[in-house]
Parts: sequence; structure tokens; C-alpha cells
Amino acid sequence: MTCHQKLSATVLLFCAFVFCPAFSQSDLPWSTGLRSPRIEALRRQVESGNTGAVKQFWADIAARHAPLIEPIPGDTAHSLVTFIYRGSTDTKAVVVYCQMIMGRDFSVNQLTRLGATDVWFKTYSIRNDMRLGYSLVPNPSADVGSSPNVGIADPLNPKAAPLAPYMGKSVLELPDAPPQPWIAPRPGAASDTLEEIRISSRVLGSERPAWIHTPPGYDPSRKEPYPLLICFDGQVYASSNYMPVPTIVDNMIADGRIPPLIVVLVGQSPQPGRNIELSNNQPFLDFVANELLPQVRQRWHATADPGQTIVTGSSIGGLAAAYFAFRRFDVFGNVLSQSGAFWPGKTRSDPNHEWLTQQFESSPKLPIRFVLQVGLLERGPTPGNGPSILETNRHLRDVLKRKGYEVHYSEIAGGHEPLSWRGGISDGLLQLIGLQTRRDGAH
Repeated sequence: MTCHQKLSATVLLFCAFVFCPAFSQSDLPWSTGLRSPRIEALRRQVESGNTGAVKQFWADIAARHAPLIEPIPGDTAHSLVTFIYRGSTDTKAVVVYCQMIMGRDFSVNQLTRLGATDVWFKTYSIRNDMRLGYSLVPNPSADVGSSPNVGIADPLNPKAAPLAPYMGKSVLELPDAPPQPWIAPRPGAASDTLEEIRISSRVLGSERPAWIHTPPGYDPSRKEPYPLLICFDGQVYASSNYMPVPTIVDNMIADGRIPPLIVVLVGQSPQPGRNIELSNNQPFLDFVANELLPQVRQRWHATADPGQTIVTGSSIGGLAAAYFAFRRFDVFGNVLSQSGAFWPGKTRSDPNHEWLTQQFESSPKLPIRFVLQVGLLERGPTPGNGPSILETNRHLRDVLKRKGYEVHYSEIAGGHEPLSWRGGISDGLLQLIGLQTRRDGAH
């Protein structure tokens, strides 16, 4: 059985709190209050008695697809984006479920009905580089957002999002969204190159799975051992529907952008165990460093050089990646953190937030390189009324730079979801081990 067939929805519950920003900033990548010229033209036609206008409107949308995207005169950085829903006689209200929200009240994203027609709509001004998952929720309940499977895919949008709990089911992808050229399998590529191993862990007191992906042309007898990429949430980072890391790595190798490397995809416990073992957890670190990796190196020609070893994860997995490097920089020399949840204290219940950032601030500089990626929509308060993911990533960036670390930091026009992370993996690999980067001598 392949890793993606074992994908557990429980593992995918990265964060249910990302939709609840606690603070307002002037750099919001979206705004409301503007009007769509196409919707206003339709309104005038309807009010003038043009009975065929609505039918023609739906024909136009069917040909162009939704959401409706229009330019803003004099503003090349944003577009007008109008979410549209075709209602029925039973439709009383419709909400856009997405991460563009400044509180828990999803009614702020409620669509408006155009007169007595079946056209429901809401218009935003959104940055042209946005990539965002969303769902439509007809006749929403009072607790919309509490279910991991809320809403429906936009029937007028053919772009489907990865089906992650608490994430949207359709994709809004504006023209300047960063390209993701390596996420799709290529003709002739191997479809299943993962080998599962199971480790009886003395440290954890249980058996754990991991999946190993070797590069095309893997040669166990070559002189130099292969670099390592270690991914938490292995079920997610191996899935073609979520984070197809083996595909991304193979495509980048084929294009000569990174050297051949071995990928280790670490299996996590179901929730709530996942959050515990990825939150500044020494036993889980000991398992990976002292039990899993020695067995990997025994069976595969994998490096023991921390400078050639990358550890990566998303959300609380991003925290774990930085924690692993902090505690064992002799093993993990490169951190690729995606939407890293750096808000917890020493434990998740500790009210003294950002414990790991404090450790970096109070310790001597270590031989670690960092890639920190975070979404501009990740403004929500974290458990215990903690600081947002965006805020804590900015704080960690500042601390690391003051200490003299090499830090590649980026804020992505997107949210806390695989839509952003799967493109960020290739960006991070280019920054840490990219062959072109090495030739150019860039950092």
C-alpha cells in the first residue's frame, strides 16, 4: 500500500484557528466595498426590464468560469474578484468560506442577491498574486466553520483544491500567483517509488512507519552519499493530492535545478498525538535522529552531513523542523518551515508563548540555515489567545537575522493550506541546495 493511500484526514487537521485574525494591519492583501462593473451592468439591465440579461450572464460565466475577475483601472497590483452562486427557490443566504476574514463571523463574507434574480455575488479587491482555497456555503448554519468539511465546491469553477479539512474545495488563482512548475507528474515518470519501512521505537514505545523515496538513477555505490530531505506528516507530503514531494523533487532533479537526493517521509500519530510530538518534543526528536535515520543510512546511501540534510514541515511541523535543528544541529543543518506555528511555549499549554524563538535569541549562533515561509492571510489568534502565525514568523525572522543566521524569508499571498505549501517546497529547495544558486554564489 502506498503512502498516499494511507493518508489520514486526522493528520491533515493542521490548524482550525487560521480564519480568526486578532489584529488589523494596513497590508491586508484584500479589501471589500468595491463594485463589479459586470454585476452593475447586469443590475441596470434587470432594472430596465431586460428579461434575457440574466440568462446571458450565466452563459457568459459558464464560458469564462467563476469567480469573475476584472481589472481595476489604475491599479495593476489588484483585481476585482466576484464570487458568484446560482441560487434556487430554497436559497436564503450564501457565504464564501475562505481565509479572507477578520473574525469568526463568516457572515461578513455573505453574498448579496441581485434583486429577484438567481444571481448571488460578493466582490473583493485582491492582490494579483493570490492563490486561495474557498468553498461556497448555501444556507449556512450559525456555526459555519466548525465542521472540517464545510461548504461545496464552486460549481462554476473547474479548479479543485486539495481536499484538506477546514480548507476550501475550489481554487482562486489570480494571474500573478507564483508558478508551481514541478507539482504535476510528467509522462514516463515512475508512479510509485516509495518504499515503506517500519521502525520499532524504544523511545516512543511503538512501531512507526516512514517512507523512503530515492531519486531516478539512484546508485548505492556512488562515491558521494545522497543529500537528505526529511518531511514530517509523511502521509501528506507524499500525497499527489496534497504535497507531492516525490514528484516535485524528481522534476527538479530532471531539470537540473537540485542535486539528486533521498526523501524520508516520517509518519505521524493521529491527532491529538501529532500536535504533541511535533511541539518541542525531545522524545520524537530522539526517535528520528537516533532510531530512524541510522536505519535509513544503513539501507540507503544517505548523507550524515548536517549541511546536506534538510528538515521540513508545515504548521506545527514547521516548529518541529526548527526545534530539531536547534537541539541537534549536528544532524539537521537546514530548516524549511512552511507556515511554522512558532506560537507555543515549551509545551502547547504553556502560556509563555514563542518559547523556541526565545531559545534562539538567548543562545549563540548555530550552524543552521533557514527558509521561513508564511501566508499573508495567517493573521489569526492561536490557542490561548497567542500571537498569530504571521506575527510569530516575522518575530523569528528578526531574531535570526540579528543573530547573523542565513534566513530566506517570504510572505506568500495565500493562507494556511497545501495550495501554498506545495509551491513553497520547490522555492525552499532552490534556496537551500539549488544548483543554479550554487553556481551564482547567491544566498
